[in-house]
Amino acid sequence: MPAGQQLLSTLFSHDWVLFFIIIALILIGIVAIQSATVDSGSQMKETNFQKQIIWAILGLLIYFSISLINFRFLYALAYFALLAGILLVLLTYIPAISKGASGRWIGFGGLTIQPSEFMKVFLIIGLARLLTDNIKNLSKPKSLILPFIIAGVVTLLVLRQPDLGTAMVFPAILFPMLFWSAVPVMTLFLIIAPIISLLSAFNLISFVFWIGLILLLLWFARKSLRFIVLMFLLNVSVGLVTPMMWNNIRPYQQKRILTYVNKQLDPRGSGYQVLQSKVAIGSGGMYGKGLGDGTQSQLKFLPEQHTDFIISLIGEELGFIGVSTVLLLFFFLLAKIINKASNSKNVFESLVLIGISALLLFQIFINIGMTTGLVPVTGLPLPFISYGGSSLLAMMILMGLVQSVSRNI
Repeated sequence: MPAGQQLLSTLFSHDWVLFFIIIALILIGIVAIQSATVDSGSQMKETNFQKQIIWAILGLLIYFSISLINFRFLYALAYFALLAGILLVLLTYIPAISKGASGRWIGFGGLTIQPSEFMKVFLIIGLARLLTDNIKNLSKPKSLILPFIIAGVVTLLVLRQPDLGTAMVFPAILFPMLFWSAVPVMTLFLIIAPIISLLSAFNLISFVFWIGLILLLLWFARKSLRFIVLMFLLNVSVGLVTPMMWNNIRPYQQKRILTYVNKQLDPRGSGYQVLQSKVAIGSGGMYGKGLGDGTQSQLKFLPEQHTDFIISLIGEELGFIGVSTVLLLFFFLLAKIINKASNSKNVFESLVLIGISALLLFQIFINIGMTTGLVPVTGLPLPFISYGGSSLLAMMILMGLVQSVSRNI
């Protein structure tokens, strides 16, 4: 096919509705970041606004380039991409290369990137290839060992940076991809059960209720008595080690969890962010106070308003209408990606799309949830909107992959 005809074919097969949704989200983010810099008196914040525009332009170039990739080529390189992602994360452990107080970034010349953001892309591609290659054997528990080892290793590497928020993303990607691969629901439940046992063990009543629920479900599933006893012992044992794990997590992480339970426990410390965020969102009303006119944001009561708590700024200055617009755009974006996954006849492509939608849904829920006090503060950015070059570029790579699939549907 001549180059001109191929270009026209690509343009016609491009999902332009999806493209304009992405552009709308990026523009909302840029406008919100600009508002966060109004009268800030900080050259750094002004520079952040300018940098985000540059990242957006670079992201669009990457997006269009990735959209031209043939998925057969991506399938062939999937394992290499996964290995490259792990090596990239390992570079943060080398003092001469790692940047920042927490060591989550690496620098090459004047460029600084956060490898864990790109690891999300590599993990989705690698897991999709692995599950595709073993699609006929996934009903056997032993075939799930390798996917869990890979996701577990990546999670631990990022957790030790330390970056609890990003580390939580990787299991959130794995389980929906396993479900989409037709792994039995009961198998997934048995895998997730110890995690829930760990969390419920903080409260005796909830722990007893959860253990009882496990036993009831196993009984109705007609599992053998030996299997039921083993699962009972496993989940009780996990619950008993919860105090040990609690004592081994960092003090600031303990404080975040305690503050999540009771925001008034430390209103001027770890509870300050959420309390100010809720005031900002609530004070915005239906139409907001106007860009640059928010009291919580412009008087700097609201912390991290250009990154983790950017939806709080939008809620105060653009009101319920502004927040609803963002949520609707995310809804349509997720709906289109899941619809493409359902219509794709290629298992690998479909799994990549489900991994992308799982990542987006998890980050959206956690980010908005922490700004409203529904979940503990974890530091996850809001996709496309929060300030951050690595996050935005990783998202644009993923959206390029979505568009690449669109050409085959």
